[in-house]
Order: sequence, then C-alpha cells, then structure tokens
Amino acid sequence: MKLVVRLLAYPVMVLAGIGVLASFVLTATSIAAHSDLGKVGAHFLFPGIFVVWLPTILFANVLGADFKQRDIWKATLRGCPQWMRITQWVIIGIVFVTFFFPFLWGSKPEKSPGTFLLFPSIFYAVSFCTAYSILHVAKIDAGRRCLNGHRITPFAKFCEECGAPAAPEGAEQQGTF
Repeated sequence: MKLVVRLLAYPVMVLAGIGVLASFVLTATSIAAHSDLGKVGAHFLFPGIFVVWLPTILFANVLGADFKQRDIWKATLRGCPQWMRITQWVIIGIVFVTFFFPFLWGSKPEKSPGTFLLFPSIFYAVSFCTAYSILHVAKIDAGRRCLNGHRITPFAKFCEECGAPAAPEGAEQQGTF
C-alpha cells in the first residue's frame, strides 16, 4: 500500500502544481487581456480537480489515520515545510477575498470567467501540499525523539516510554540529546 501511495503521489503533485499555476495564469490573462483563453481553460481546470482530489483524500486518510480529528490538518501537512503551509493558506485566503470582496462592497462579482478561475487553485494547492507531505513525512516522523533518545509520535510532547520531554527541533542532527 505504501509503495502505491508513494508512486501515485508524484504525478498528483506535478498535476496539482500545474493546476495552481494554470489557475493563476489563466485568471491573469482573462482579466488583463479579456481573452477567451479563460473559457477554454475552465474546461480543463475544473475536471482536473477530480483527477488530483480523489488521491488527495486517500493521502489525507493515510496521513491522519492515527490522529484526532481536531489535528487533521496538522497531521496531513506535517511533512511540508512551514513556507509551503503558509503559501497554501495564502492561496486559500486570496481566493476567498477575491470572491467575497465584491459582495462586501454591495456589488455583484464580474461575469468574466477570470474571477471563477481562481477557485480551483484551492483544491490544487491542498493536493500539492498533501502529496508533498506524504512523500516526506517518513523522514520527519522517524526523526522525532525524546531527550533520552527514544522515538516518539509526531505531536507528542513527552516520551510514551520514559516520560522525558521531546527533544527540541533539530536536536537529533546536532547530537544534543
């Protein structure tokens, strides 16, 4: 199962990355140039969500299987670097602001497809980060140790074996425990 998930994660990550970029490029060109490229792009962007989203649900289930529901995002994205998690939330924020901003001013959103072409970028960004996370989570989970050197679970603050506190981040590389 793990091999299948890892083999599936690479193409999903590539397609999701292309989807995020395509969403932003098509939005910019359709708004700036008022071209029909956005209409053509919508025929590929929206169905492409399903291609990457179904494996993303599988990845999220694997990554969050042993965690509480309240920690599901933290568990799913634990393999991503901090900048990647922040970028994902910034993309989600941009989409919601551009979609709901016109309603706050009392006007209707534009009829151009450019305003709606950003919406798929949410799904593509989450898919990209989840696929990246499942590829890199094994290194992160294996490196967590307590001050006495025992392996501990990803979010544990104390060792389940001896009760010692978790070693600070990066301590295993520096040899400080």
